[in-house]
Amino acid sequence: MYQSLPSMSDFISENSSNRSSQEISRGSGSKKGIYRDNQAIAAREALYRAVREIDSKNKKRYNQIQKLRFLIFELQSLQPVDVNELSEALGQSQATTREQLKKLRRLDLVIRTRFEHHTLYCTNGDFNQYIEDILESFYWGNQAA
Repeated sequence: MYQSLPSMSDFISENSSNRSSQEISRGSGSKKGIYRDNQAIAAREALYRAVREIDSKNKKRYNQIQKLRFLIFELQSLQPVDVNELSEALGQSQATTREQLKKLRRLDLVIRTRFEHHTLYCTNGDFNQYIEDILESFYWGNQAA
């Protein structure tokens, strides 16, 4: 008559007990069922890892776009452009400009192209709308404040 409340360990072991009862009821096909379950679990974990990686990279992109917005504005207006011209437009050293471009290149936001003896930089066209959206939200967000 008296029934105890389930403990936390009951919840944790519930999946494993359900799985083992399913395997028993399958009979000869239990190995295929286990294999499918393992495949589904592995696929789900891979999907979660991919989503976490994408989210992490997008957060880094978002932060760098905001931080280096002046460089991005100049790059967009002058592209394709070399480091010398870009650093002059920004009023900073070539070393600083190179370092900032390297950060944006690691995040696939900027593309470097070597042409004869020139190295030219431009924004990655795949991210143009993404960059514009972030810069607009940053600009209008500061105007309201």
